[in-house]
Amino acid sequence: SGGACGTSAKYDICGRFKADGRTGKLNLGIGVLRRTDATAHEFSTVIEAAKQVPVSTYYTHPGGDDAFVELSAELIFGCKRPANIAGFQTVGGSGALRVGAELLVSQGIENIFIPNPSWANHRALLSGGGFKVFDYTYLDENTHSVDIEKMLAAIRAAPPKSAILFQVAAHNPTGVDLTDAQWDRVLELMQEKKKELFPVFDSAYQGLARGLEEDVRIVRKFLASGLEFVVCNSHSKNFGLYGERVGSLYVVCDSAEIAERVSSRCKLRIRTNYSVPPLHGARIVAAILSNPDLRKRWEVELTEARNNLNSAHGALADALKAGGLPARFAAPRFGLFTQLFLTDEQVLALEKVHACYVAPGGRLNVSSLTPAAAKQVADAVIAVCK
Repeated sequence: SGGACGTSAKYDICGRFKADGRTGKLNLGIGVLRRTDATAHEFSTVIEAAKQVPVSTYYTHPGGDDAFVELSAELIFGCKRPANIAGFQTVGGSGALRVGAELLVSQGIENIFIPNPSWANHRALLSGGGFKVFDYTYLDENTHSVDIEKMLAAIRAAPPKSAILFQVAAHNPTGVDLTDAQWDRVLELMQEKKKELFPVFDSAYQGLARGLEEDVRIVRKFLASGLEFVVCNSHSKNFGLYGERVGSLYVVCDSAEIAERVSSRCKLRIRTNYSVPPLHGARIVAAILSNPDLRKRWEVELTEARNNLNSAHGALADALKAGGLPARFAAPRFGLFTQLFLTDEQVLALEKVHACYVAPGGRLNVSSLTPAAAKQVADAVIAVCK
């Protein structure tokens, strides 16, 4: 989740970058999928489908475009949406998080635990929905890998009536994801604690980490387990539709009857939040997912984007390792971002001395990195770390 420059600090980065007259400058603080020439990554299938989608002159209902809701669900769950899953189109993944928060708080789930670190806007969005927001340990900063033992211990210690937020894939800001074996341990714990803890999945990058199926494998395992949970989904990244605000919310319930009641309650919350979601972007997504030819070509484009991201991560990791930095800098990363846990002084030095603009903490968007640019960034990082 997140806008082009995200928080106000990142908007400031964009302004300073534009004012910087140096050649070879790099803006790695921006939070959108880009090509190696630093332009927005536009999917040709999205441009083609958009020409077929007319302007919407009527309101939809608060739940949004029905065809989109079904097709987005199939993409996530790998099957037709069962009757026990309430589904809604939302104003991006952010809208899904906010509506989902209000729903769970209304049911007496007062606390939510998010990974530390997590997307900068999670805390504000979720607290705005009524949650008390706490952290659970996610990353081992010595190895830049998931500290699964501390993570599970923190979740186990969460008080009853707590929600636990999981980023499904391409963790923002670190790029460090759980392995399948680690996810299985999370599922086992959540089954054990099903009467006390409620899972919330934030799926913002499906298809941009390991693959369309692989990135949501754990969501499908949770569905098969019979647990109740929420999925907050964004199509900003995997369709390149940041400005259209295309998201979806799914609430997996114990029964179809409960899902009906949840549907009514969520639509009421949508009505009082933003009335109805915008239709144009959702109908572009639906046009692609419902057309076999367009969908096949979109999947090819998505694979290309994912391969480029993985290549960029590899090139940066190799260059950092070759420069003598500790092995943790070369740990596996997925998706748009990597976080190097730099100090404020090091981040400032990257900008002032090396014309390399990164987000606070040293979060880098790797999507525009060529091998040469990856080496340029690595050389700069090595210089400020010495």
